[in-house]
Amino acid sequence: MFQYEVKRENEKVIIILNGSLSLRDTPKLKTEIKELIDSDSIKELVLDFKYLSYLDSSGIGILLHTYSWTKEKNKKVKMVHVSNEIKTIFSVANLLEMFAIE
Repeated sequence: MFQYEVKRENEKVIIILNGSLSLRDTPKLKTEIKELIDSDSIKELVLDFKYLSYLDSSGIGILLHTYSWTKEKNKKVKMVHVSNEIKTIFSVANLLEMFAIE
């Protein structure tokens, strides 16, 4: 089961991802991320992976869209609390250098 929580801190939004992110969960998350990035009041998007246990290719697709949307709008995106397992997936997909990971 996948859930997420959106927290706003001034010009920053933190999306806390929880559970297993797969194809059936991506449309809603993708729409919300796009709306947040399009908002003039948001300058930075933080994706918190602390409670994310699984990520499939559709989840990676959302991350790629998020990266390109933030670049288009001159905004920042970073990922925090990324597990070693998810870092391995990013490494295999050659995405580690693309994202700011803390």
